[in-house]
Amino acid sequence: MNIIEKAKELNFPPGEYVIVGSGPLEALDIRQAGDIDIAVLPELFERLRATGEWEEEERYGKIFLKKEKVDIIPKLSWSEYPTTTEEAIASAMVIDGIYFMNLDELKKFKKALGREKDFADIARIDAYQQKHL
Repeated sequence: MNIIEKAKELNFPPGEYVIVGSGPLEALDIRQAGDIDIAVLPELFERLRATGEWEEEERYGKIFLKKEKVDIIPKLSWSEYPTTTEEAIASAMVIDGIYFMNLDELKKFKKALGREKDFADIARIDAYQQKHL
Protein backbone atom coordinates (compact mmCIF):
# COMPACT_ATOMS: atom_id res chain seq x y z
CA MET A 1 0.00 0.00 0.00
CA ASN A 2 1.38 3.39 -0.99
CA ILE A 3 0.01 5.85 1.54
CA ILE A 4 -0.07 8.82 -0.81
CA GLU A 5 -1.84 6.89 -3.58
CA LYS A 6 -4.38 5.48 -1.10
CA ALA A 7 -5.02 8.93 0.38
CA LYS A 8 -5.50 10.39 -3.10
CA GLU A 9 -8.07 7.66 -3.87
CA LEU A 10 -10.10 8.84 -0.86
CA ASN A 11 -10.23 12.30 -2.43
CA PHE A 12 -10.93 14.13 0.84
CA PRO A 13 -11.21 17.92 0.60
CA PRO A 14 -7.99 19.79 1.46
CA GLY A 15 -8.10 21.34 4.92
CA GLU A 16 -10.72 18.91 6.26
CA TYR A 17 -8.45 16.02 7.29
CA VAL A 18 -4.99 15.12 8.53
CA ILE A 19 -3.31 11.72 8.41
CA VAL A 20 -1.94 10.77 11.82
CA GLY A 21 -0.35 7.67 13.37
CA SER A 22 2.13 5.84 11.17
CA GLY A 23 0.99 7.53 7.95
CA PRO A 24 3.40 10.47 8.19
CA LEU A 25 6.21 8.01 8.90
CA GLU A 26 5.52 6.12 5.69
CA ALA A 27 5.20 9.35 3.69
CA LEU A 28 8.73 10.29 4.82
CA ASP A 29 10.15 6.75 4.33
CA ILE A 30 10.75 6.35 8.07
CA ARG A 31 8.78 3.09 8.27
CA GLN A 32 5.83 1.38 6.56
CA ALA A 33 2.29 1.89 7.81
CA GLY A 34 -0.09 -1.02 8.19
CA ASP A 35 -3.16 1.18 7.92
CA ILE A 36 -4.17 4.80 7.55
CA ASP A 37 -5.53 6.76 10.52
CA ILE A 38 -7.19 10.01 9.50
CA ALA A 39 -8.59 12.68 11.80
CA VAL A 40 -11.33 14.66 10.07
CA LEU A 41 -13.46 17.71 10.74
CA PRO A 42 -16.99 16.98 12.02
CA GLU A 43 -18.61 17.98 8.73
CA LEU A 44 -16.52 15.50 6.72
CA PHE A 45 -17.11 12.81 9.35
CA GLU A 46 -20.87 13.21 9.01
CA ARG A 47 -20.71 13.21 5.20
CA LEU A 48 -18.71 9.97 5.26
CA ARG A 49 -21.02 8.41 7.84
CA ALA A 50 -24.10 9.31 5.75
CA THR A 51 -22.76 7.39 2.72
CA GLY A 52 -23.27 4.06 4.51
CA GLU A 53 -19.98 2.86 2.98
CA TRP A 54 -18.11 2.91 6.29
CA GLU A 55 -18.42 0.45 9.16
CA GLU A 56 -18.99 2.14 12.52
CA GLU A 57 -16.96 1.01 15.50
CA GLU A 58 -17.10 2.35 19.05
CA ARG A 59 -13.73 2.99 20.72
CA TYR A 60 -12.84 5.21 23.66
CA GLY A 61 -16.49 6.27 23.88
CA LYS A 62 -16.44 7.65 20.32
CA ILE A 63 -17.69 6.32 16.98
CA PHE A 64 -14.90 5.64 14.49
CA LEU A 65 -15.45 4.81 10.82
CA LYS A 66 -13.58 1.93 9.17
CA LYS A 67 -13.23 0.71 5.62
CA GLU A 68 -10.50 -1.60 4.35
CA LYS A 69 -7.31 -0.36 6.04
CA VAL A 70 -8.58 3.17 6.71
CA ASP A 71 -9.76 4.38 10.14
CA ILE A 72 -11.54 7.72 10.41
CA ILE A 73 -11.04 9.43 13.77
CA PRO A 74 -13.98 11.66 14.72
CA LYS A 75 -11.82 14.18 16.56
CA LEU A 76 -8.46 14.69 18.16
CA SER A 77 -8.09 16.28 21.58
CA TRP A 78 -8.36 14.38 24.81
CA SER A 79 -6.93 14.97 28.27
CA GLU A 80 -3.44 13.61 27.45
CA TYR A 81 -3.43 15.20 23.99
CA PRO A 82 -5.02 18.66 23.86
CA THR A 83 -4.33 19.50 20.19
CA THR A 84 -7.55 19.75 18.20
CA THR A 85 -8.14 18.34 14.74
CA GLU A 86 -8.32 21.89 13.40
CA GLU A 87 -4.92 22.74 14.92
CA ALA A 88 -3.36 19.55 13.55
CA ILE A 89 -4.69 20.35 10.07
CA ALA A 90 -3.44 23.95 10.25
CA SER A 91 0.09 22.80 11.15
CA ALA A 92 0.15 19.78 8.81
CA MET A 93 2.92 18.91 6.39
CA VAL A 94 1.51 18.77 2.88
CA ILE A 95 3.27 16.09 0.84
CA ASP A 96 2.17 15.62 -2.75
CA GLY A 97 -1.10 17.40 -1.93
CA ILE A 98 -1.90 15.17 1.09
CA TYR A 99 -2.14 16.50 4.67
CA PHE A 100 0.05 14.69 7.23
CA MET A 101 0.52 15.53 10.90
CA ASN A 102 3.84 17.35 11.32
CA LEU A 103 6.57 15.42 13.10
CA ASP A 104 6.73 17.53 16.27
CA GLU A 105 2.97 17.17 16.70
CA LEU A 106 3.17 13.47 15.88
CA LYS A 107 5.68 12.99 18.70
CA LYS A 108 3.23 14.61 21.16
CA PHE A 109 0.40 12.45 19.77
CA LYS A 110 2.40 9.24 20.10
CA LYS A 111 3.64 10.16 23.59
CA ALA A 112 0.00 10.65 24.67
CA LEU A 113 -0.94 7.24 23.26
CA GLY A 114 1.97 5.81 25.25
CA ARG A 115 2.21 2.36 23.71
CA GLU A 116 5.56 0.61 23.25
CA LYS A 117 5.28 0.95 19.46
CA ASP A 118 4.64 4.69 19.85
CA PHE A 119 7.84 5.19 21.83
CA ALA A 120 9.74 3.25 19.15
CA ASP A 121 8.24 5.60 16.55
CA ILE A 122 9.27 8.65 18.60
CA ALA A 123 12.87 7.36 18.54
CA ARG A 124 12.61 6.91 14.75
CA ILE A 125 11.26 10.46 14.36
CA ASP A 126 14.07 11.87 16.52
CA ALA A 127 16.67 10.07 14.39
CA TYR A 128 15.02 11.31 11.19
CA GLN A 129 14.91 14.90 12.44
CA GLN A 130 18.57 14.82 13.51
CA LYS A 131 19.52 13.61 10.04
CA HIS A 132 17.21 15.84 7.95
CA LEU A 133 16.57 19.05 9.88
